[in-house]
Amino acid sequence: MSETPSTQPENAGARPDDEATTPFNDIERVILAGSNGEKENREVLASIVTAPLFFLTAQEVQDKSKIVEPLVLEGPDGAPILAIFTHPARVAPQFLEAAPYAVSISGGEAFRQADGVGIAINPGHPIGLVLDAANVKTIQGILAG
Repeated sequence: MSETPSTQPENAGARPDDEATTPFNDIERVILAGSNGEKENREVLASIVTAPLFFLTAQEVQDKSKIVEPLVLEGPDGAPILAIFTHPARVAPQFLEAAPYAVSISGGEAFRQADGVGIAINPGHPIGLVLDAANVKTIQGILAG
């Protein structure tokens, strides 16, 4: 996976209780609206595709062309899922221990890069969602055509 240089996420792991379900940005507002039934799934996915997101990696990326290994977790069904985040405060401390560097990526690019794996947006956080590999493959088909 190739993307922009990495940095350590500011405020990562900060999870004050009063901010747990307060959205920090537009994409989080859309995800919440989808989970509350205020937006349809296709609207939520269309917003995710255009959103600025980031993934974590164990190695610092200095060169844009460098291939990096993103943080991949075990999904609810035991299958691998790519961990993607909407805001540094959505990163759990244990993820930072394994992968302390953040790499910016668009939602669309995240879907294009997730070959054979699912995607978890803000894994373990109430403002998030998990898509299995089959759903990711469907979205990849839509993005390609």
